Formats: sequence, structure tokens, C-alpha cells
Amino acid sequence: MAVVVFLRGMNLGSRRITNDDLAAAFGRLGFTDPTPYQASGNVILPDVDDVDAADLSAGLTSELGYEVPVFVRTEAELEKIAASPLNGESGAEGGKPQIVFLQHAPEADLNGVFRPTDRFEPIGNEIHWLPSGGMADSGDVQKGLDTVLGLTTVRTLGTVQRLMKKLAG
Repeated sequence: MAVVVFLRGMNLGSRRITNDDLAAAFGRLGFTDPTPYQASGNVILPDVDDVDAADLSAGLTSELGYEVPVFVRTEAELEKIAASPLNGESGAEGGKPQIVFLQHAPEADLNGVFRPTDRFEPIGNEIHWLPSGGMADSGDVQKGLDTVLGLTTVRTLGTVQRLMKKLAG
């Protein structure tokens, strides 16, 4: 088995880090063969069954010198996420399916957060979201999600599916 860690806010603004430096930080925290995927804070931890998100966040915060919220999913969880009900769909204005990673299953009413032209479906600790348009126009939705649900991080469904292919290797 493996675990995939999604880091919030990497390589945005002043939070610049190379994949090599990110892998080294995980290595110093005791993880063997951490594999960053893309330059957006996705890290595969092979031969790991579970990771405590709070402990990992604290360790990375210490290593990198800034707060690093983490969202941990097992390979089995990621496989279910990759089978999203939004697979193959696109929004009215070309939006791509997104996965909103949460720390806990949402309990709040989300109808006021998303735009009327967006589709969304909470499943477990994620929200499968089909924005009507591009992500560049969705900052208000993401801020609303953080306000209602606490910190979140978002990846395209395509990224999640490519991570699954890499795990299946």
C-alpha cells in the first residue's frame, strides 16, 4: 500500500520549493522514498499504511519554516476518489472536475458556497466539484469553502487519476 499526501498552498507566492527539496524534507521526517508528483504539493509515500496528518503538518512546518496544512489519503481512498461521479464531464463554460480535499466530512450546507451553475457532490472527506468555468474565476468559492469548512485544498480529478496510475505503476 501507499499513502498520498496533498499539501495546501505549495509553490504559490513565497512558498517555492523544488520536488527534490520537498522529498528531502519528507526524508528528514523519516519517510523512505517519498515521491513528489508535479510541483504542486502532491507526495506519494510508498510502503506506508497511514500517516497522522497533524504530526506530518507539524513536522513539515518545522522543516520548511511556514505552515503546511496536509491532507492524507490512502491508496484505497484515492482509488474511490478517482472514480468520481463527475468523470468525463465538463462545466457549461469549460470547467474541469475538481476534488476538494477536507479534513472531515462536511456537515455544513454548501448550497450558498457554490455558484448556481456549479455542480458538487460531497462524498466522504471530499467534495467532487464541477465548476462551470475555469479555476481562475473560482476564488470566491474557494474562500467560501475555507470559511465554512476550514482549510481545504483542491486538485483536478485528472491529477488524482494520474496519481492512481502512478501508484498502479
